[in-house]
Amino acid sequence: MPDKFVVGTVSRTFFTMPVWIAIENGFFAAEDLEVTTTIFGNASQVEPLLDGTFQVVIGSPELAMQNAAAGGPLRLIAGNAGKLVHSLIARTPFAKIDDLRGGTIGILNMKEGTFFAIRTMLAAHGLQFSADYMVKETGGVPPRHKALLEGSIDAGLQSVPWNYVAEDAGLRNLGDVIDYVPEWQFVSINVNGTWAAANPNMVVRFLRAVLRGTEWLYANRAASARIAARELPAPLHHAERAWGYFTGTNALTRDLSVNEAGLARVIAVLLEAGLLPPDAPAAPAVYINDRYLREARDR
Repeated sequence: MPDKFVVGTVSRTFFTMPVWIAIENGFFAAEDLEVTTTIFGNASQVEPLLDGTFQVVIGSPELAMQNAAAGGPLRLIAGNAGKLVHSLIARTPFAKIDDLRGGTIGILNMKEGTFFAIRTMLAAHGLQFSADYMVKETGGVPPRHKALLEGSIDAGLQSVPWNYVAEDAGLRNLGDVIDYVPEWQFVSINVNGTWAAANPNMVVRFLRAVLRGTEWLYANRAASARIAARELPAPLHHAERAWGYFTGTNALTRDLSVNEAGLARVIAVLLEAGLLPPDAPAAPAVYINDRYLREARDR
């Protein structure tokens, strides 16, 4: 019987593509793993990793790092999206970022992810949280798109290709966040280190299949786009455009390494926000356990 492996994800985005590919092409089956994915939205990833509901989370690194800094077992074992791949999408009354004064911005939550990028992007235009705008927790990218269409938020960061879908729907693209935050480890592969230490072979097999899925993605434009179009879902031409973006920029990190410069920026922001204690380690390596990835690459 294959080992069962549950992967927690924030939402249906391109970041999950290596897993979807590995499921569809039998890469996990070849490793004697039965992998399923489940969406946890804006709920915390910490408890499901600690209690064994998830074996792995593909999500933002911040909460795992906060747990590690507090002496907990959560660690980053690999990278996924080593940079921000989002545009600031707004409803049509908002023609430029300055117009968002008094508006409501959709975020995942206030402890991780896009909230920090939004603050930096808007501060560059003189807008400060919370004096000049409000935020609303919407969940991940697809529900944020829905909230934009419904008008319950005025703007929010949308990743490729959801930004293209938004433009088709008549929403405005106010710019790319990477122009304001060039270094940021946005998505990582996170585990309960205690569980991983007790199941190292399973972790290595999982990462080996994800590496294989990532390499397959880079090598197969048309087939990868068809999978993305179905799973997101999104129009095929946007899925093809997304493939070009993610592979052309290495935004979907090909070798699954963690962007240590990007993680150092995350640490600095968390310290500034008081979400890491003042004496928390500033070295990215403290929050990473890359032994499983190194072994997966070697086998």
